[in-house]
Amino acid sequence: MWFKNAQIFQLKDTESLDTNELINKIPEFPLKECGSQEEFSFGWLPLIRNSEQWSLASDRCLLFRAGKEEKVLPSAVVREELEAKVAEIELIEGRKVGRKEKSDMKDELVFTLRPKAFSKRTDIWAYIDLQAKILVLNSTNASMTELLFKHLQTTLGSFPMTPLQAQVSPSSLMTDWLVKNEVPASLETGDECEIQDSSEDKATIRFKSLEPLSEDVTRHLQQGMAVKNLGLRWTDKLSFVLHDDLTLRKIKFDDALKEAAFNDSQGGGLSDMDANFSLMSLTMREFFSSYCLWFEIN
Repeated sequence: MWFKNAQIFQLKDTESLDTNELINKIPEFPLKECGSQEEFSFGWLPLIRNSEQWSLASDRCLLFRAGKEEKVLPSAVVREELEAKVAEIELIEGRKVGRKEKSDMKDELVFTLRPKAFSKRTDIWAYIDLQAKILVLNSTNASMTELLFKHLQTTLGSFPMTPLQAQVSPSSLMTDWLVKNEVPASLETGDECEIQDSSEDKATIRFKSLEPLSEDVTRHLQQGMAVKNLGLRWTDKLSFVLHDDLTLRKIKFDDALKEAAFNDSQGGGLSDMDANFSLMSLTMREFFSSYCLWFEIN
């Protein structure tokens, strides 16, 4: 399991966080089938479909997975049905349908059509690292993040965590790295960058397949624009795009790491996952130490 995105949160009180309790309780709060009139359901999932393995522990880290099942009711279908009903009323009764009546009709249609809607499932992976005192999510979706936190609280009764608090602005720091050509020794710039001005319309320029330290980029920065996200490579272990909200996207772990995980695996789904997770979590723990130094995260 190699994360492609990472949203990192700090754990407030790891002394009171009992991962054994979480391991035991996860199967008690599984994802259930979305009811006929429910918009969605959310719950824990086995790591591999139809298995009894709900979590995976490795060197004070615990991997788990949750899912959201929601009814997919295309807006075009609702709109088409609504327009037909409105047209019928206006034709038969010879009157205009008002905004309030139309809104009530739409609600009634959604209620009627929802049981016939298809269900769609979205997964979210996460792991706790008790040594680094962090929770790492393989998602940057705000809605899924909130649902995961609420479900952790439901499962454990409480879950003490907090967003990362940087003492320096990520955007300002990344801008300084490029303007001054003083990228930390453990980092190399990648080939993409997005910069934005400070005006109300937030004009944005995206650079692809271009060295961010090139004159094309730094000229705009010297004129007052700031870095919104920046492609980077950390040591020889992973590359990613760092965003000004501290999230990591487009993560790619080095092939040498993946090969080492393959060699450590005994073969098979859970064995492969165990080897991958072990190396990924150790790499991310090491990376997080550097990450905290850059942004002065306490």
